[in-house]
Amino acid sequence: MATIKDVAREAGLSTATVSCVLSGKKNVSHAARIRIMAAIEKLGYIPNENARKLKLRTSRDIGILLTSIDDIYHSEILKGISSVIQANNYSVNISFSNNQPKAETEALNDFISRNYAGIILASCITDNQYFQKLLSRKIPVVFVGHRPRNPDVNFAGITNGKTIEYLAESLIDAGYVKNIALFCGSPGISSENACADAFKKAFRDRVGICIYYTNMSKEDSFRVALSTLASAYPDAIIATSENIAHGILESAKVLNLPVPLIISFAEETWIDTKYLSPVVHTSRPAFKLGVSAASLLLENIKEQKHETVLLDDNIIKMGISLPRFAPAGFRAEPVLREEMPELNLLMLDCNLAHAISVLADKFEKDHKIRVNVETGIQSELHNVILEDSLSSVPKYDIFMFDIPWLNFLAQNECLEDLTGLITEDRDFYNSIIKENLINSMYRSRYYSIPIFGGAQLLFYRTDVFENPVISKDYFSQTERKLRPPKTWKEFNSVARFFTREFNSASPVEFGTSCPGIMAEELCPEIYIRIWGHNGALFSENNIPQLDSKQNIRAFENLIEAQRYVSRPLFETSIIDTVEDFYRGKTAMLITYTEYATKIMDAINRNVSGKLGFTFIPQRTPISTGWNLGLNPYSSKKEHAFAFFKWLFRKDVNYYLTILDGQSTSIYPYENNELLKLYPWMGITIDNFKFSRKRLTSDKKNSIIIPWNRIENIIYSSAKKMFENNSVSGCLSEANSQISHLLSMYGHV
Repeated sequence: MATIKDVAREAGLSTATVSCVLSGKKNVSHAARIRIMAAIEKLGYIPNENARKLKLRTSRDIGILLTSIDDIYHSEILKGISSVIQANNYSVNISFSNNQPKAETEALNDFISRNYAGIILASCITDNQYFQKLLSRKIPVVFVGHRPRNPDVNFAGITNGKTIEYLAESLIDAGYVKNIALFCGSPGISSENACADAFKKAFRDRVGICIYYTNMSKEDSFRVALSTLASAYPDAIIATSENIAHGILESAKVLNLPVPLIISFAEETWIDTKYLSPVVHTSRPAFKLGVSAASLLLENIKEQKHETVLLDDNIIKMGISLPRFAPAGFRAEPVLREEMPELNLLMLDCNLAHAISVLADKFEKDHKIRVNVETGIQSELHNVILEDSLSSVPKYDIFMFDIPWLNFLAQNECLEDLTGLITEDRDFYNSIIKENLINSMYRSRYYSIPIFGGAQLLFYRTDVFENPVISKDYFSQTERKLRPPKTWKEFNSVARFFTREFNSASPVEFGTSCPGIMAEELCPEIYIRIWGHNGALFSENNIPQLDSKQNIRAFENLIEAQRYVSRPLFETSIIDTVEDFYRGKTAMLITYTEYATKIMDAINRNVSGKLGFTFIPQRTPISTGWNLGLNPYSSKKEHAFAFFKWLFRKDVNYYLTILDGQSTSIYPYENNELLKLYPWMGITIDNFKFSRKRLTSDKKNSIIIPWNRIENIIYSSAKKMFENNSVSGCLSEANSQISHLLSMYGHV
C-alpha cells in the first residue's frame, strides 16, 4: 500500500505539503495541489489514518448505494440489508443515484473518502474500468443486481434469465405465440442483458417479438411505451420492474387504449391486492436478497473472498396463472369514430411534433375535437406557411414556425393576433415562461404561442475534465486550471488541449465540434461569439457595424476553433455534432437543450455516464425556439384556442416534457421527479435570463426584411473567411451588402 512519502516522491514535493493538501489546514498552490491529486490517483493512495482504520476495521459505517428511492424492489432490498447490518452493530448510510451515473460516482467517492468499512452497490454504470478502479481501493464491496465483468467480485442477484424463460413458456402455453414485447433496462446492466438474451432465445423466429430499452424510471418507460403502443400494439408485455410497468400503464391511459397483458417483475408479498390490475406480477425475494448481500459484506469485512449468491424468483416454484389468449381479449373492437370538428396542424418534423401527434387522442377525448398533425422539413416550412396563410381556402389552422420568422409573418398578416387569448386568462398567461412568451411578441402584441423554447448549454465530459492526471497535464501546458471554459479564449484553449493533433495524450480525438452546414445553424455560433466579445451587428440607430474590432475578434475566435473540431465546419450539421459528442469523439459541445435528452440517454450507454452541463462561455446564449401561430383565415379559431390552452395544462405539459425533455411551461421546472430525470432543467430557467433574441433588423413603418436574407449574407461572408480571405475585408463587404439590403426595404 502506497505511503505519504510515495505520494510526495511522485509529486516531487515535501511530505509536509502533501499533508497540508490532505488535511486542508493550509492553503497550497493550485499547481502543487493538482500534482499531489494526480499522484494520489496514480498510486491509489489512502492516507495513513484511513489505512490504519481499514486494516483494523475500526470503522462501523456501511455505505449502501441504490439506484432509485422510488423503486419498491430496492426498498425491499434495503430492508433486508438493514436488518442484518444493524443487528451486527454497524451504521447504515444510504444514498441514491436516481439512475444517474454521475450521481453514483459522486456518492461512491464520498463513501471512500469517509473510509466506510464496506459498500453495497446497485450500480447503473456499464463501464468496467470504473469498477476496476473501485475494487483497487481494497474496500469490501458487494454488488447487487448488476455484476461487473470482473469475475473476482462479491455478487448477490436474482436469476432473471431463468425467470424470463419460465414466463416465455407460460405465455406460449396460454396461447401467446406472437406480438410479445419485453420492456427492460439498459443492455449494459448485466441483469437486464440476461433478460434480453433469454427473451430472444425463448421467442426466436416468432413474429412481432420486440425489445424496448429504458433507463427503468417511470418517466422514461412512459416515453418509450407511448411511442411504441401508438404504432405497434403487443398482445403481451413483460416488464422487468414495477416502475416500467407503471410507465406502460400510464401510456395506455393517455392513448385511451385497452391494456394488454402485462407481466411485471415484482416483489414477494402476502397482499395480492398491492399490485394494480390487470398487471400480473412475479415474486422476487428482494428482502432475502438484501439479507444475502449484507451477510456477504460482513463476511468480507472479516476475511476478503469472492462469492456469488443467486436467488430464484418465487414464481418458478409457485407457478403463475395467465389468462388464455383470445384475439379480441385485449384489443379494442373497431369503433366508428363520430363526426367531430378537426384542427389541422403543420409542424416541423421533430420529437415535439411526434409527441403532440401521440397525445392528440387525449385532446380528442377531452374536447371532442380531432387533431391532425402534418410535418415538414425546416427548409420548406416557411414557404408552405406563406402560401397557405394567403389562400382563400387554407389547408392548415395552426402553423409551427421558428421564432426569427415571427416579425415577417406578423407584418404580412399571416398570423392571427392572440393578445386577448393570452392576457385575459391570467392562469394561462402565468403558466408560460416569460422569456419564451417574449419570443411570441411583435410590436407589443402576441401573435403566437411558444411551444418549444430554450437556450444553448455547454455539455462536457466530466470524466476527462475532473481527472487529476489530465488536470495536471493541462496546468503544466497552460498554467491554468482545467474547468468548463468561461470565456471564448479559454474555450479554444481547452478545445486545443483535447485535440489529439496538438496533444497526443488527449483521451478524446477532438476538443469540440461546430455546425455550419447551413446559415440557420452557423449564424447562432457566430452571434454568441460576437456578444461574448461585446460586439453587435447593428448600432442603436440600426446601422450595420459588422466590421467592428469586437466582431473581427469574434470571427477570428471561430476560425481558430475550426482547428479543434471533429468535422469540416461547412459539412457539419447539429445532429453530427451531437452524435460525435455522445459517441466520445469530442470533449465538449455547445448545443440546444432540445438535444439534451438524446445526449443523456446515449452518454449513459456509451461514455460511462460522465455528463456535465453548464452555461456557455461569457453567458451569452441565443434564445431559440418554435412557436405555434393561428392562420387568420381559419374557420376554427375557438377550437384552436381550446387546443392552445390544453397544451399548457399541467398534466399535458408533464407528458410533453417527458417525451421531449424541455418545456415552455413553468410546471415541469417545479416538479422534482422531472428535475431528477432531466437535471439540466435545473439551470435552464437561469439560462433564460442571459439569453438574447436572434438578430433581426426592424424599423417602424418599414417592410420587415425576411429573416434569412441578412443571415445568408453573414454566412457567405464566413465562408470566404474560412478560405483564408481577410476577416476585416469580408466583414466590410458584408457590411455594404446589408446596408444595401436595408435601403431596399426602407430601413435607412
